[in-house]
Amino acid sequence: MAMLARARLPPRTHLPPITTDGGGAGVEFRRKIHFLSSELHVDPFPLLAINPMLRSAPLPLLRDSLRLLTSHGLTTLDAARVFSAFPSLLTSPPEEPLRFLSADAPLPPPLLRSAVVRSPRLLAASVPDTLRPALLFFRRRVSLRREPLPLAAALLLAFNVERTLLPKLLFLRDATGLPDSAVCAVLRRAPAILSYGIETNLRPKLEFLAERMQRDPAAELAEFPHYFAFSLEGRIKPRHEALRERGIEMPLKDMLTSNDDDFRERLVNVTLSDTKARL
Repeated sequence: MAMLARARLPPRTHLPPITTDGGGAGVEFRRKIHFLSSELHVDPFPLLAINPMLRSAPLPLLRDSLRLLTSHGLTTLDAARVFSAFPSLLTSPPEEPLRFLSADAPLPPPLLRSAVVRSPRLLAASVPDTLRPALLFFRRRVSLRREPLPLAAALLLAFNVERTLLPKLLFLRDATGLPDSAVCAVLRRAPAILSYGIETNLRPKLEFLAERMQRDPAAELAEFPHYFAFSLEGRIKPRHEALRERGIEMPLKDMLTSNDDDFRERLVNVTLSDTKARL
């Protein structure tokens, strides 16, 4: 008992208060929490953890960031998605990226909204280091002159040219034997190809097309550049096997773009036609 009496419990620790200025900053902080949770409808605490500057940033700055996005056609819900992905944009309004995307790309408000909602990183990207080089890559290297820039290409403006976009163009050129002009023609029709990984998408699908399907990749891609958008395991392989087992030849577009019911119906019709022809 004596030992227990002499034992001392460690002193209690208290979390530091949010403010030490008489409560003024505490009120401001609570207003920011209310703005984030009730007006922007985001969980404020993960944002605070990622972007500590939110604690000291004035509330009008946060409202200005939201107003900037809505002035370019985004809804509050869209803005919440953008700020959740990149909380730094709340305290550093993306004026320069928005100006570039709307004026230089150029993307009208509906298209700008679609691009930013699908790829919020467009607003976090550097204009001189990323957005402008990517736009010049499409305009000059790929010769994509369409205005406004197609959505599939606009989404790629946040990608680095030297590390991501150019290596895929060069891979397609070397793997297919197509000249630069033909590869660029393929990319103008299907810019999303440049968003696919070389080892996870482009190479295995090209190898399957050439080795298992015994088709010329250069001719097939010129005819149907959207081939890479379809799952190798989920659609390309099983449909190829179904055609092979029946001895049926079918263009890639017809083989891949129809839904499962239409594809089965097409198989039945072709099989019946072949049977009647043999009889």
